[in-house]
Amino acid sequence: MALVRYSDSSESESDKATTKHLDNNPTGPNALKRKRNSEDPSPPTLPPLPDSFHNLYASGTKLKIDILSNVLLHAGKALPPDVRLHSLLTSDLGAGLPLHISLSRTLMLAADQRQSFTKDLETAIGESGVGPFSVVLKSLRWVPNHENNRSFLVLQTRKPPGDELNDLLRASNKVARSFGQPCLYIPEEAPTSGKVVRKRDEQGSSSQIKPTRQMHARLCDYGKQSEVHEDASNHFHISIGWMLESPLKTSPNTAHSIECTAAHECVSEDALVHLKSYKYSSVDKSLISRYILKHYWNGFVKILPLWLAPNMVTLLGFFCILANVILLEMFIPDLVGPAPSWLYYSFAFGLWMYSTMDNVDGKQARRTGQSSGLGELFDHGIDSLNCTLASLCETAALGLGSSPKGVFTALIPCLPMFFSTWETYHTHTLYLGYFNGPTEGLIIACSMMVLSGYYGPQIWIQPLTDLIDWPGIFGSASLIDVWFPVIFGTFLFIHLPACILNVVSARRANNLPVAPVFVEWLPIIIFTVSCAAWLYSPYSTLMQENRLVLFCVTMSFVFGRMTTKIILAHLTRQPFPLWTIMLAPLIGGALLGNLPRLGLPAVTATVELWYLRAYLVFALVVYFRWAILVINSICSYLGINCLTITPRPAQDRSTSNEIHQNGAINRKQTAKGGRPGKGD
Repeated sequence: MALVRYSDSSESESDKATTKHLDNNPTGPNALKRKRNSEDPSPPTLPPLPDSFHNLYASGTKLKIDILSNVLLHAGKALPPDVRLHSLLTSDLGAGLPLHISLSRTLMLAADQRQSFTKDLETAIGESGVGPFSVVLKSLRWVPNHENNRSFLVLQTRKPPGDELNDLLRASNKVARSFGQPCLYIPEEAPTSGKVVRKRDEQGSSSQIKPTRQMHARLCDYGKQSEVHEDASNHFHISIGWMLESPLKTSPNTAHSIECTAAHECVSEDALVHLKSYKYSSVDKSLISRYILKHYWNGFVKILPLWLAPNMVTLLGFFCILANVILLEMFIPDLVGPAPSWLYYSFAFGLWMYSTMDNVDGKQARRTGQSSGLGELFDHGIDSLNCTLASLCETAALGLGSSPKGVFTALIPCLPMFFSTWETYHTHTLYLGYFNGPTEGLIIACSMMVLSGYYGPQIWIQPLTDLIDWPGIFGSASLIDVWFPVIFGTFLFIHLPACILNVVSARRANNLPVAPVFVEWLPIIIFTVSCAAWLYSPYSTLMQENRLVLFCVTMSFVFGRMTTKIILAHLTRQPFPLWTIMLAPLIGGALLGNLPRLGLPAVTATVELWYLRAYLVFALVVYFRWAILVINSICSYLGINCLTITPRPAQDRSTSNEIHQNGAINRKQTAKGGRPGKGD
């Protein structure tokens, strides 16, 4: 066990404080040399680091300081040339230096305390029962020291499966308390040593306070008395370099840009902290889900291998829809048909498998111990992408083509999806009624696809009097003529009022004003009006040229970004997102399709087509850039993987039970729900 003295730029050598780092080997050019005499303590009994870890940083790798100085930091900005970055990988002579896991700060020890502190620390760590374990790295970042007079370039570590790092931390804090020292790590909800901590007042506003020694003492007492062990996994790291001046100060514009981007996209640390306390809540009153499909889902999830991540289950379901869209474009690009019967059957099968995967991904999360806030975000993000794609297959199954009725069928699912998401944002509960779209609506859609495969899509344009001899009621109306008022009326008079009622009740229960929430309808109003103005314009050529498939694929990413941002804001307790840049080209398209109304000449079909293609490319780039940023930020913060199984300690693998009361599933203890609560 080594006691390490770090030099301070403002102090002379004789006045430098003695500080402590936990490590398995003497480290660094500043390490105190142990005298090889009888007074030396016995060699440490801790197990050595694995050979693979040493090999990674062996001197043979010839890691030089110029490699560190060219690390791309802060949105691709390298460090200024006049800033010196000191390496902790190699000495001034180029020799490889041993590395160690660092904690959140150093301790001030008197000279007569060093030997006894070292002995007690070795004893405490030896009694912790921690054996050899592997360390996996997850990210690179800058971390300031306690005095804020230098910054360390560090590699953050993932939480080991056996939680060994936290066990070592608790053993270390036990010794620190016995020497009257502050804890090496302070829980996030309490003041941390040397750090500015946010405190919320009664109105919820944020202020900053500076911790005191009394706070440290109370906090160590809290840690001593509390039976709950705090998780410090996000604070363990390996220092690989340091510099005197903060890198944030060397590039203020870049740092400000990064902070603004993180805050705007709800992935700042202040936002992500809510993911740790997030709990899922849903209400599903569907009788079919509770008494029939639940048994099917419970049986289906058992055939999934335990190595299959829940988010991958969700993604596999979405691949079924993508396969449907590809087949649609190959065999019936005009969305009219008729097509081979097997194609309509494949539409029904793909949609059913998507629904199945969407409902069992949460069960798979509980089976594998992978429940997290990322699960709900990923699940509802895929649902948002699917809105215009699955309905596109329904449009083809009905043989509507690129007609006004076809446009309506392809885009109408966006309305109930948006308002359900809006409702979830305010109530923090997903409500599914006795008759809802994800269950009964999907069964009806699959049934219609099967009927189209058996009878052909022409069945939907036959007069209703051929089936029901009530000419006085139906006249010459066909099935498709009844379809549209039923779908729109169900949304307008049942779904939308229910969403409004739940939101108003939630706002009043929290003594919050109701009127401002209706401003949040702005994104869906812009989306709906722009789509209608563009596609239904007599000057637009998109429907004439049969571009509905291309349009719906583009809108899939636009609408997906719009609603998934709302879900992210709900998870992180951030303000409602009123705007996304992906709506701007949609407004432009609406103007482009109506130029003659503005006294300008109409554009050609070629220009309009290339504008839509460019819009698709723009939507793809913006959407995936944002999605990768958000997913990586959440995964890094929570120490989890997105599409693969994250190893978990045994105690974290317990599943959560759901409470069924009057058809409601209350406060489900998982954030990975698919169609939440169904089948459980």
